[in-house]
Amino acid sequence: MLSARRIPLGLAVRLVRAALPISRTWRFRHPDDPRRPYRPLLKHEVHACWHEHLLPLTCLLAGQELATLASRDRDGEIISGILRSLGYEVARGSSTRGGSAGFRQLARSFEAGRGVILTGDGPRGPRRSLKEGTARIATLMDSSVTVVGVAASIGPRLASWDRFLIPAPGATVFVSLAPVLQGGAPDTGDIQVALQREVALCEQAAREARRARPPLIVREGREGEGCEGDRTLRPGRGTPVWRSLERRLRDQWRRPRAALPLRGLARVYGGVHEGRHRLYDLGLLAAHSAGIPVISVGGVTIGGSGKTPLAACIARTLQEAGHRPALLARGYTDELELLAHEAPGTSIRGHPDRLRSARRAAAEGATVAIVDDGFQHRRLFRDLNLLALDRDALRRTNRARLPAGPFRESWESAVVRAHAILTTGREPWTAELSRFDGELRARIGHLTPGVPVATAVFGHGPPEAASAGARNWRGSPAPRVALTGIMKPNLFFAQAGAACASVREQLALSDHGVPSPRERTAVTRAAGRGGVLTTRKDLSRLGPLFDPDLPIWVLPETLTWKAGWVDVRRLILDTASDRRDPDPAAEE
Repeated sequence: MLSARRIPLGLAVRLVRAALPISRTWRFRHPDDPRRPYRPLLKHEVHACWHEHLLPLTCLLAGQELATLASRDRDGEIISGILRSLGYEVARGSSTRGGSAGFRQLARSFEAGRGVILTGDGPRGPRRSLKEGTARIATLMDSSVTVVGVAASIGPRLASWDRFLIPAPGATVFVSLAPVLQGGAPDTGDIQVALQREVALCEQAAREARRARPPLIVREGREGEGCEGDRTLRPGRGTPVWRSLERRLRDQWRRPRAALPLRGLARVYGGVHEGRHRLYDLGLLAAHSAGIPVISVGGVTIGGSGKTPLAACIARTLQEAGHRPALLARGYTDELELLAHEAPGTSIRGHPDRLRSARRAAAEGATVAIVDDGFQHRRLFRDLNLLALDRDALRRTNRARLPAGPFRESWESAVVRAHAILTTGREPWTAELSRFDGELRARIGHLTPGVPVATAVFGHGPPEAASAGARNWRGSPAPRVALTGIMKPNLFFAQAGAACASVREQLALSDHGVPSPRERTAVTRAAGRGGVLTTRKDLSRLGPLFDPDLPIWVLPETLTWKAGWVDVRRLILDTASDRRDPDPAAEE
């Protein structure tokens, strides 16, 4: 956003207005009909959107007799000048300054026949966290509420609190409107859920537009696929190339030797990876201090080793000891929401630049930072490197590097950089698995004598209700469809079958993926009254895509330590207690 502290107000308004003609190149579409232009006419009611979508919506809805709210600071003055020039009526006020006066002015505009549109998380956030103002003003005006979802096929996002969206010239901008249906006064929680659902629909359409491929068709799988006696929902013709390639790669990983081209690419990848580590080891690339102790939890495979729940476990351990930890993740929404659920009260930051996140967390009072999936992120200096070794990958794959296998680097060379090793897995703990783990621990002890090694097993608890339809369910959970978008869907399907005998069909998405519209329809039909079973990590992506009345159940994950946790826990607490002053000389 432009800052009035640096640019004169009149000049700032003229600069932004000069950029608005770019919006004429944008193609506005509805997610359900991406081929036809879409220009919605807003009704005489209250509309809610997210702050990050202001730019495309401002251009799309100009001249529709709408009223909105802008803050009373100088940046708000810039926005007000732009909006008024486009035909909007602007009330001044925000949740922190002049909110009541702004609401009264909006009410007068509403009585005069104007519709109202509000950014539910503005003007300062947190991002996509709806404040009470939208429901309050709807109640004051006795109006229904319509939510507005937005996504663009291509375009940068600013490094602001809301990740402000600027669609690129020629981008397809998807816009979706949906009423919040309920009997009484609008409720903030219902508006939040409806808004998340519409944004998720638009973002899925934007992803499909970027790939320029048709939606997936789902058909029942052949008998014998998946778990014994079950059927598997599988994409039919029209499957995106990226998902097909992913399945083929996983098939190659299970072979003793992958195809020759993949092995050649793996050698190139390995050479680049090792060269980068060598530069850090020689000091030619510098690691920078965050000013507080940093604990990294990472792995050597591309997913499925349990790094995120391990990071949450460490955060809870530190909280119990009186520390104020901050969890640093890459920024995937599902991972951030999983961390928020598993480590309540912890500061959670999602951004690819972990160094910047760690320093900001330290400035805001965190006493220790925990980096989720940070073993290869060497730009940030780590006081404690915890390496998660995935037993499943070691047992069931060729142990080759990407793309010939799932490994980012050789695990035997990686353990040398670790201060402690955590062996993990989601398979049921058996005598055979116990023997394998013992042999693995012995091999680690030979490679790195004296380094603590702990053994963790991820299991599952009973299904938990995760939607209104599930909470209203009477009797034991009876989901019919298991749905997930994680790296190892087969292990989740095995746990789902063990937890719920009612599960008869399965759908595996790509990692962090969402179902296409046709897949959603197929899942809803197959689920029937029993509903869908998914993981806690998938819930934030998949839950908003389905009707709230569809029962959605979550299979909670449990963590059991078989050996070594006491020593690793002591090492974690000792590292967190080693506090230090920020390093003013460290460079970004």
